Amino acid sequence: MINLSNILLAVLLLSPLSIVASTKNFDSNNSLHNYLINNNTSSFLISEKGEIIIDQEFEVQKGYDPRSLMYSNLLRNGFINNRSQEDVASIQKSLVSVLIGIAQQKKLIDINNSVSLYIGKWTQLEEEKENLITIKNLLTMTSGLDTTLNYSSDPGSQWFYNSRAYSYLIDVLEKSSGIQINDLSSEWLFKELEMKETFWKERRKGIMGFPKDSSKYGLVTTAKDLLKFGEFILNGGEVGTNHIISDIDFFDDSFSKSQDLNEAYGYLWWLNNTTSFMTWDKDLSSGNLLPKAPEETILALGLGSRILAIIPSQEIVLVRLGSFPNDPNFNNNLWEYIQ
Repeated sequence: MINLSNILLAVLLLSPLSIVASTKNFDSNNSLHNYLINNNTSSFLISEKGEIIIDQEFEVQKGYDPRSLMYSNLLRNGFINNRSQEDVASIQKSLVSVLIGIAQQKKLIDINNSVSLYIGKWTQLEEEKENLITIKNLLTMTSGLDTTLNYSSDPGSQWFYNSRAYSYLIDVLEKSSGIQINDLSSEWLFKELEMKETFWKERRKGIMGFPKDSSKYGLVTTAKDLLKFGEFILNGGEVGTNHIISDIDFFDDSFSKSQDLNEAYGYLWWLNNTTSFMTWDKDLSSGNLLPKAPEETILALGLGSRILAIIPSQEIVLVRLGSFPNDPNFNNNLWEYIQ
């Protein structure tokens, strides 16, 4: 008789990802260690089945590259408990997606409703056209707006990675709940997940600050707290026996193709199990978003190759923070060193 459990074990042992390093042997002789250092990594964590197997902090070298200056002056907040604490850029989007799901299950919003219903006038469009843009359009990057919030196409007809339009989801959360984003996030999520090193910070904009089309707030956190968030997602939106996410349809839809324009995008999450994808430049390419990563990987991605990656079947969560890598294809090539 065939033992099904043995077959499943064999599949896992032969699966694409096999961690080659642990914290105990993770030193200068390790190729992953050197690759991370050479690509300006500040924090790197991997957990498997809830156990942290790599937990490393590095000192990012200061340079004269304008991107390094941006990291030092804008994205890096400092250290907390000997960990790098940073504005994790667009990784915040995936956390906001979860908060929108919680707001819907609390019956504060419906993602199929117009954004204007909750926050009033917010674009450069006439009222009739503005009212056609739904919360779901912002979750899926199909608002039809350009970065000046003017008309580019009808809602749902074009995929365009628009951070400025997305950021109004924070306004939706605040206006519909009557709670400021820091207090809301703490009450709904951070306290439950014990994310004690995470908060929202209003960004400085202008010549020496963030671009004007970026989100008003930055999510400041550590790799340790992001790992907790990743494991929360891995556990199906539960903490112990507490079902923080009870809207299972929203949760499942978050990690599925959300529209037919870009298969690699869910509700503010990136997906790797697709036959084609679009990125920030709007060009359609064939294949997986990250060919060297396991196909089932779901990702929250931020400027400077900040990564939160979740591999469900293997119960693996990976977090990488830091400055801009020297390798222009870092997000993909990283997986060569951990397979």
